Amino acid sequence: MRKAGSGFLYHCETRRTAPGFTPKRRPVACTALLLVVGFAAPAAAQNSPASTPAGVEPPPAAMAIRAAPGAPHLDGKLDDEAWQAAPVICDFTQRDPDEGEPGTERTEARVLYTDDAVYVGVRAYDSKANEISGRLTRRDESSPSDWIGVAIDSYYDRRTAFYFSVNAAGVKRDIYLYDDGAEDDSWNAVWDVATSRNPEGWTAEFRIPFSQLRFSANQEQFGFNVYRRINRLNEEQYWRVPSKDQEGWVSQFGDLVGLQGVKAPRRIEVLPYILASGTRAPGEEGDPFLTGREQSAAAGADFTIGLTSNFTVQGTINPDFGQVEADPAVVNLSAIETLFPEKRPFFIEGLDMFRLSLGGPEQLFYTRRIGRSPQGQADPRGGYAETVRQTTILGAAKLSGKTVDGWTLGFTGALTAEEEARVVDSLGNEFRDVVEPRTWYGVARVARDFRDGQTQVGLFSTGMHRALTDNLDWLRSDAYTLGLNVNHRFARDRWSITGYLVGSHVRGSADAIDRTQRSSARYLQRPDNDYVTYDPTRTSLSGFAWEVEIHKRSGDWRALLDIQTKSPGFEVNDVGFHWGADYYFQWAWVQRRWQEPGKVFRYFELTFEQSAMWNYGWDRVNAGGEVKFDGTFANYWGGYGGIGRKIGGLSSRALRGGPSFLTPAATNGWWGLWTVQRKTLSAEIGGRFGRQDQSGSWWWGLETGVSWRLASNMDVMLAPQLSRRFNTWQYLQTDEALGSTQYVFGEIEQTTVSMVFRANLTFTPTLSLQVYAEPFVSAGAYDRYKQVDDPRGASFDDRFHVYADDQLLVDADGNTSVDLNGDGTADINIGNPDFTVLSFRSNVLLRWEYLLGSTLFLVWQHGRSEHRQDSSFGGFGDMRRIFDAQAENTFLVKLNYWISF
Repeated sequence: MRKAGSGFLYHCETRRTAPGFTPKRRPVACTALLLVVGFAAPAAAQNSPASTPAGVEPPPAAMAIRAAPGAPHLDGKLDDEAWQAAPVICDFTQRDPDEGEPGTERTEARVLYTDDAVYVGVRAYDSKANEISGRLTRRDESSPSDWIGVAIDSYYDRRTAFYFSVNAAGVKRDIYLYDDGAEDDSWNAVWDVATSRNPEGWTAEFRIPFSQLRFSANQEQFGFNVYRRINRLNEEQYWRVPSKDQEGWVSQFGDLVGLQGVKAPRRIEVLPYILASGTRAPGEEGDPFLTGREQSAAAGADFTIGLTSNFTVQGTINPDFGQVEADPAVVNLSAIETLFPEKRPFFIEGLDMFRLSLGGPEQLFYTRRIGRSPQGQADPRGGYAETVRQTTILGAAKLSGKTVDGWTLGFTGALTAEEEARVVDSLGNEFRDVVEPRTWYGVARVARDFRDGQTQVGLFSTGMHRALTDNLDWLRSDAYTLGLNVNHRFARDRWSITGYLVGSHVRGSADAIDRTQRSSARYLQRPDNDYVTYDPTRTSLSGFAWEVEIHKRSGDWRALLDIQTKSPGFEVNDVGFHWGADYYFQWAWVQRRWQEPGKVFRYFELTFEQSAMWNYGWDRVNAGGEVKFDGTFANYWGGYGGIGRKIGGLSSRALRGGPSFLTPAATNGWWGLWTVQRKTLSAEIGGRFGRQDQSGSWWWGLETGVSWRLASNMDVMLAPQLSRRFNTWQYLQTDEALGSTQYVFGEIEQTTVSMVFRANLTFTPTLSLQVYAEPFVSAGAYDRYKQVDDPRGASFDDRFHVYADDQLLVDADGNTSVDLNGDGTADINIGNPDFTVLSFRSNVLLRWEYLLGSTLFLVWQHGRSEHRQDSSFGGFGDMRRIFDAQAENTFLVKLNYWISF
């Protein structure tokens, strides 16, 4: 056993297995010489937050040496003189398919460094070199190929790392790892790699500039690991293999030592861009804002400045994201907001420290609030008003870094412009109406690591301020949060306790705060709300949320217990995203894992889950449980499935501000199956289904996907989806009629079909063509209109009064109204709620990285959409109706150029 502070040479004639694994067969010989220096940089160990705790074996170490007589030439051949002097790392162990066993094919790695960069050379021997797989794809795309990867924990905190990988075709991927293994694959660094093949296998030669890493001055060791994938065998090898029995990856790295005299650079990078675009769309005669033609040009820049050796400022001025795909079409008949993923590069790169989860998809910082569509509308004054699609982002910046003693600091801020919509009234007079105020957004985070990163305590805060105009005083003017979070791992990383406590405060006019109280997140105006005060005159609202979770993270048996709450006044939707407040929620599961490959399964897990929710009046909202499984078969096919049961409870949302409604119990299930992903043709299929007791409501959906690799540089993917649902109590509207409030519902039968198509053609690792298209059709037909009679009735039928035929008045256009008292006049106007939504969206992108870090984009965006008041639906064949709708086409050229100082 290597002792701290000792150094020794050993021969790789006898392969060692990973710690904790017992070999099942004689290890494969490795004839290289590995120099491990445990004595490396005792000063660095003293300054590092990741020094080894007493009584724990130090991680294995690999030696880097200074390149002599100079840096190697990057050609992927590893035949430079400098490589011959570098010690060899050869102790590679399988994680899959046979965990703990030596790799079936030999792998060797070497590490060099200069003042500017670290070089890693990996030689992947292969007895079947003609079967090495290398798919030519665009950068950052994962593919079924042979891969070599290098991971560097330059902070040496055992929590974060930078991962660089390349496949046998020379395609690069880079990922930022945080929270001991969570991945941010949007992170992009400027680095280089060369590959080559020979009869003995293939090689990869990495050059990773120190300017792309973050570390402290005079640091002499990093966390380090090397990865290899052999595609034809589904084999994954690591120099230091992460155990399947333990969560996390970075904490299981080895060390890279011997880095002497390396100065952390303070980099300055600028990425200016220029852009030109033109749009052709349907025009409208007489409307000066819908002429059918629009041209624009723009310029801006992203920049990165290294303030110190481990703190960086990244910013953007007048950013543009024209190359980003449009959001898919949806039909949302609920009261809650649809959550769309962030796709804009600046707002997803390096934001790991600002990912402040509130459970599930809810989060304190939802970056799509920045640059959102304007919330106001212009008054056409009998004429025409301009539609402003997006708010202009004037600029945004983020500062982040970590000190040598474990302090993590981060701040991000953004400023969006006041948006005005032009108006031409009926007399030809011109006006400008403000439709979105100038708004500032800010997020701050401070955290401190303890116990070598196994414990982290942090403070976080978000803020928003709007410079409101009189016509927009119904918006909140200010929104702030302040909170504390804790992440504590113990019992040798087998258990963890995490939690947070956060308070929120919003301010605005009485109208703005009244809207907040009446929003779908809380509905405080409910007539049966007897535990929270609803005050329409108040001008501020405060609330809190907290969560505590204890988790058994390792072993064949795992478990979790979670308790969380959000008070009725909790509100974070100005900067963050959350669906609801006013609840206590408890969630628990127990899971059994079978991780040793057997005759049927290579991996299998079975989970038993239970949950319950109450509001702050201690009415049960729902409760239930589910049983689910997930597994990989011996032939590398996989599948999952489950069934759940909810017993229902009182919903404060069903009547959209009316009294709480007793929801029926329901049973639901889901399943899925996929084939081997590395094959030329692969497929997956999945489904979901459910049915409610008493109400008769049901739903089911089917999702499929087929991927076909037409050539090593070309693939296509087709993913059709079909869903149907029958809901006997779909909310329609609330009306005041005959002196009382009526909550009107209807039965709806809805069918939705869509089909995602993607194609990728890669000419070189730096030149690719991507095609995305999605037709979408959703049709809904209403029948059997009804109103709520007794929201807490003993049976479902007791809760509604179904309108009789002689109460319904239907005109020639299909508009329906209700005569409640039989006097022949309409008391409630429903209209025609039937619908058919048609949409087609596509994006064609040619991407060329013409120089390292510099890219040219050519983009064609195409869209069609139509909304009809009918419910006719003809299945997948009906998609051709989409092309009867008028088209909008946008053509865009964008060029950026990377400058480094």
